[in-house]
Amino acid sequence: MRVQRYFWVLLFSISLTACAGNRTSSSGGSEAAEINMRLGINYMQRGDYKFALEKLEKALQQDPNLASAHNTIALLYQRLDENDKAEKHFKKAVALEPDYSEAQNNYGVYLCQQQRYDEAEAKFLLAVENPLYLSVAQAYENAGLCALQKPDLAKAEGYFRRALQYQPTLGKSLLRMAEISYEQQNYLQARGYIQRFHSAATWTPRALLTGIKIENKLGDEDAVASYVLILRSRFPDSDEMQMVNQGIANL
Repeated sequence: MRVQRYFWVLLFSISLTACAGNRTSSSGGSEAAEINMRLGINYMQRGDYKFALEKLEKALQQDPNLASAHNTIALLYQRLDENDKAEKHFKKAVALEPDYSEAQNNYGVYLCQQQRYDEAEAKFLLAVENPLYLSVAQAYENAGLCALQKPDLAKAEGYFRRALQYQPTLGKSLLRMAEISYEQQNYLQARGYIQRFHSAATWTPRALLTGIKIENKLGDEDAVASYVLILRSRFPDSDEMQMVNQGIANL
């Protein structure tokens, strides 16, 4: 399966609000540090990275052991392509609180972006070990997305299946399973996954192209025409529409 250019956009769908949580420092924390951390998150969400950095640095001055502030500033440095600083703070966050699953998951995403796939996988698996972690499905999904980058289709499939066991309507995992099934020439199974995707998520050009390719293999011309119509009406300028026009989806 070819590496998808959309990978990192989708992988970074982790929510900044998860960084806030209710984490406190190992020394008891301070209200001022918590407030500045949350202000930093708000600035990040608005795209104001300068003020976000100021607030997060202040939070860490007030409480150097606030794991959630280390996790959040690591994400900010990651966005700023300051990778050494990002890794320093991810390491600090998980050292302070090894059961901090949000930080383990985010650190895994960072490591995968650096093509350190085995290290990333280990972080995702640490994240899901915590029985109180509410985003187990997303961590397994990230592990699957990272396995695709390696690439290791068998391992990716296993992680996507686990993700869907925890959250059957997880759109990204459903689409990847449709694509993997297509690559395995299991076209009926691929159709099932793309239908589940349609029930769980909003159509994307990539999903529609996958549906077109599947139905071409199954010989359902009506389904192909339906997918093409949706793609043309909603995403006329997409790369996927150009591929259909060029007949690539028929290959």
